[in-house]
Amino acid sequence: MSDFCTTVRGEVTELLLLGKPLPVPLARHVASCEGCAEEAEGVRRVVRTFERAESVRIPSALPESGGASAVVSVRPLGRVRRRMAVGIVCVVLAACAVFATVMATSGDDTRTHVAAVHVAQDGAMVSHPWGTEIPVSLSGLRASGTYRLMTGNARGDRVQAGSVRASGRDGAPLHVRMTTAMHKDTITTLYVQDADGHFVAQAPVGPHRGT
Repeated sequence: MSDFCTTVRGEVTELLLLGKPLPVPLARHVASCEGCAEEAEGVRRVVRTFERAESVRIPSALPESGGASAVVSVRPLGRVRRRMAVGIVCVVLAACAVFATVMATSGDDTRTHVAAVHVAQDGAMVSHPWGTEIPVSLSGLRASGTYRLMTGNARGDRVQAGSVRASGRDGAPLHVRMTTAMHKDTITTLYVQDADGHFVAQAPVGPHRGT
């Protein structure tokens, strides 16, 4: 799991536990990342469990003499108890995240030394009849790893922009040129996706959009 996904999952968990909607950028990432989507769904299940617990009704231990069962409503959780429950959930989720990170890195020593993947525009975009060419710099790539490059627009659409295979040592900077069918005036974001289909980096286009 990348540092970017770790940050996203923390923000998504906090917002869902507070009952707040996800901002558009977070919602788009969750929709496109299988791991983050599973994490968000797990948090939603926890929230639904607490909501059901507040409205549960149980049979009374002492039914009336007529044989009809009395029904007793459980009082809703107060604000203090709700905050305590949310705190417990946060601690459990954080512990699970730490455990998953330790297990992932202990099985592959090379990953513990790899910095977070970064992408940035490295010059002016060049417009072509077929689309756009964008010089970019990449860092934090895993040696011998294959990465897909993509461009995105304000609507959340993404278009393939080539791929790269990192060579040399882990994390070594790399300068490449994205080639995308998307028109340069519509491009707002640059994306990097690993071989498993997870988005590991993204960045807005720079002020020098191009010619």
